[in-house]
Amino acid sequence: MTYVPPEREGGNGGDAIDQTQNLSTSPAPMPTVGNGVDVGAQPQYQPESSPTVPFAADRGEAAPGGPSGPGPQRDRLVFQLLWEAVLALLVLTALFVVYRERDQIFGGDTGALLDAVDLHALALAPILLAVLALGLSLRLGAINLAVPAALFMVSFAPPLAENQWLNLAWAAAGATVAGLLFGLLVLVLRAPAWFAGLAMSIVIFAGQPLLTRYASGLELGAVDTWDSPGGLWLFLGAAVLAIGGGLIGLSAQVRDRLSQVGRMVDGSGERSAASVFVFLGGIVLSMLLAAGAGFMMAVFGLRSGELAATLNFGVYGGGAEVQSAIGLQAFAFIAVLLAGTSLWGRRGGVLGAVLATVLLWSILLLWEHTLHAPGDDQILYADWVQTASAGLLVVGLIVTFGLDRLGRPKPPGEDETDSDIVPFEPQSPAPVRPEDATRPQ
Repeated sequence: MTYVPPEREGGNGGDAIDQTQNLSTSPAPMPTVGNGVDVGAQPQYQPESSPTVPFAADRGEAAPGGPSGPGPQRDRLVFQLLWEAVLALLVLTALFVVYRERDQIFGGDTGALLDAVDLHALALAPILLAVLALGLSLRLGAINLAVPAALFMVSFAPPLAENQWLNLAWAAAGATVAGLLFGLLVLVLRAPAWFAGLAMSIVIFAGQPLLTRYASGLELGAVDTWDSPGGLWLFLGAAVLAIGGGLIGLSAQVRDRLSQVGRMVDGSGERSAASVFVFLGGIVLSMLLAAGAGFMMAVFGLRSGELAATLNFGVYGGGAEVQSAIGLQAFAFIAVLLAGTSLWGRRGGVLGAVLATVLLWSILLLWEHTLHAPGDDQILYADWVQTASAGLLVVGLIVTFGLDRLGRPKPPGEDETDSDIVPFEPQSPAPVRPEDATRPQ
């Protein structure tokens, strides 16, 4: 039998105390929107689960815990740097093999060797600019497939003025207009970036006959030609641009902005003025780099048949007798992927573009001059070069996919240390209720 104090039964002339409690049975407020989403509620943190975006930091979510949390997780750059170290070792090995075969590739004369190296460095400078143009658009999340078209348009276009500086100004103006039209298709018409690039390629190639017809009506005298200040210097200048851009891309703020631009382009993120400015500036800069590469080929005569026969490798190879000829677009894509640039945007390397370009140049030189087909099949390796370039493209895809997987931020559980564990503390005794104090022991 349970003991009940007298004061609770109304003893001693008092009224009985009502021991019942009124429970609230009012239903919870319904969502303010008919689709079951409460727009007034605070959004809950949800980790990135999209299989198409390898970096959780690409979406820029806040970390658990609200604004006072540790902030978004950062990419693990160590794997990109390790891959670039591997690329550097491969480049040194390839250059050593090229040096050992220098007599067969460049000739035995020392003077001829230096001239050939300078000429090849001059030929690699515009190719590196094209690789930079394509890689920049990839990091924006809006691949610019019009880069090769812009390069060939400028390199083969007839001059519009006797002064080459005016021709450079015409090329820069055309590249700027093409970049703005690219942005118009993506931002206003919501066209995918790959479609915008293909559309601009068609427009550029369609304008070449009209430009040729217009130039034929101009009465131009002798067009100025430029002497090369040194192929090594021009290549070093392009390398400085590549390395400087890679160093800027290491900044966490820059990478976050690139992620926001990528989300804006694919329609999954909001459109801000800063993202629009960065996107348009990046696409126009990509077009300008491609036009600059084409102008270098034109003004230094790198597209002439005689010089192409002297170079005889890669994009400069022509004719059935050249067994190492591949297209510029294939060369640029292979170099960009081998450099470690992500196909999903945001991520890229520092030295990767320069190292990948030199590595491909070395491979094509060795393929052209050191592989000798049997006497009854002289074009054996010329037939296999396209297959080899496809294999290198697959290797590049594996590299960039692996770096995407390894470079993602660490899961939250991996960063926990012993200092984060709260030590065991004894519980304080429960508070004494008033009724317990009057209960007999």
